[in-house]
Amino acid sequence: MIHNGGDERQESRQRLREGNTVLRDRVDTMLERLHEQTAALAAAQGAAANLTAEGASADGLVRVTVEASGTVVSTRLDPAAFSRSTPERLADSFSAAAQAASHEVRTRATELMTPVAAMAAEFPDLTDLVPGAPSIRNLVPTVATGFAAATPQDAADADDRHDWRAPILREAHRD
Repeated sequence: MIHNGGDERQESRQRLREGNTVLRDRVDTMLERLHEQTAALAAAQGAAANLTAEGASADGLVRVTVEASGTVVSTRLDPAAFSRSTPERLADSFSAAAQAASHEVRTRATELMTPVAAMAAEFPDLTDLVPGAPSIRNLVPTVATGFAAATPQDAADADDRHDWRAPILREAHRD
């Protein structure tokens, strides 16, 4: 019996077509997930860029509002602040309130970006699609979920640094 090479070629072509169909379906799925991830990232970045947070000093004399970058956008001072505090304590209250607000805005940004980072971590690599292909994971930037945080200063420690008996207002020097 004569074996026809045409049948083998037909079978080989059919296997290649089936492989291409599977690969095309995987690429389509990846592209769909990439579009979803890109939309989620854009939404999270937009929300993070518009964040504001308010922090208050432990003594309640100062409230500070910061924007997403940590820049102070407003401060509010209790009317009794000057009668209840020294300038040093008041300065520490401003610092503590600003640090608390910055910490809060970083926490909220982290909460917004964490789901997007999880989506990115689940995204398949090129090696998952094409065996032997180089990895592209190191070429794609990761989504930041953690932000460097300054630790708020403990208000009790700040109070210990100042002499509570020191006068608030000093007399002007007389000639």
